[in-house]
Amino acid sequence: MSFMEVQNVSKRYSNGDGIEGLSFSIEAGEVVALLGPNGAGKTTTIRCVTGLYKPDGGEILIEGFPPGHAHVQKQVALIPDQPYLYPDLTAAEHVQFRARGYHKGLKQIKEKVYEALKEVHMEKKMNELCGRLSRGQKQRVVLAGAIVQDASFFILDEPTVGLDIPSKQWLSDWLRQKSSQGGSVFVSTHSLEFVLDTASRVVLIRDGVIMKSMDVPQLKEEQVEWRAEVIQLLGEWSSE
Repeated sequence: MSFMEVQNVSKRYSNGDGIEGLSFSIEAGEVVALLGPNGAGKTTTIRCVTGLYKPDGGEILIEGFPPGHAHVQKQVALIPDQPYLYPDLTAAEHVQFRARGYHKGLKQIKEKVYEALKEVHMEKKMNELCGRLSRGQKQRVVLAGAIVQDASFFILDEPTVGLDIPSKQWLSDWLRQKSSQGGSVFVSTHSLEFVLDTASRVVLIRDGVIMKSMDVPQLKEEQVEWRAEVIQLLGEWSSE
């Protein structure tokens, strides 16, 4: 069985927008990108996978359990497109709050929080108020929260919006590192470049329907033809 199975999932809004009959899977240790233009249905898909939305039809299983199950909640970490942190908490306090939510009675909380912040290169900002952090720094604090949660499935919704080039590259490297350690990653994006840098496979979505699932080429000479096929399937759109 795949780490996550999405079978014939649909979710429609009153205006007719949404997703229709989505089916795809993610293996353990795989980075899969959901690529499409704005309004394609990426965020709706993410919200169904995380259990924030209940699909109108179809089934989603993560390690054999539906979204919202206690086992899944421990494994899944959502990094939303707009990372919200309590502005009057420090970075360390936010991560500590999350750690206590998942590890009741855990000793050495402060040590675990420090190590998580160090992994995302935020240990020097641990006493900074979250309200003073940049968007990229806030995102790293959220990722540190996922680390102390001991998550194995990282779900990111449009994570590159508002990030500068070094921050995008750092995020790409970090996600690939998590994959090499056995974690699974599902990331929605409209950036072709981020997909090429980060993902091993891509699911193309347009107007709420999956157009194709494709491996992402690693060789530069293969990427030109791959890029042309993606644009042909999805149509022209701004990828930045």
